[in-house]
Amino acid sequence: MPINVVYLDDEEVLCQMFKEYLQSDEINLTVFTDEEPAIAFCNNTNPDLIFIDYRLKKSNGFDVAKIITSSSKKILITGELDVTMDMCFDNKIEKPYRLSAIKEFILETAAMK
Repeated sequence: MPINVVYLDDEEVLCQMFKEYLQSDEINLTVFTDEEPAIAFCNNTNPDLIFIDYRLKKSNGFDVAKIITSSSKKILITGELDVTMDMCFDNKIEKPYRLSAIKEFILETAAMK
């Protein structure tokens, strides 16, 4: 059974890259570039992992994470040096990141499921 993952980033090219590299039989990946549909999807489907970029179109990752009511694990992704992880996140990944490390993190999480 695949692990369900959501990736929210306002940069379309990063969403596409994420999807092309990570989508597989083991990882069911849904990407969003807008906050509202991502929030609705997460609250309705309760994915296993949600990767949320800090800088978004209309808000920031902290605001989005607080609105998501699902019990999903939330991971902050940021390139901002002065951003500290908020309690609403389970983990933080700093940009630039390696997709291979993210894939390994996802598969390790799936194994613990």
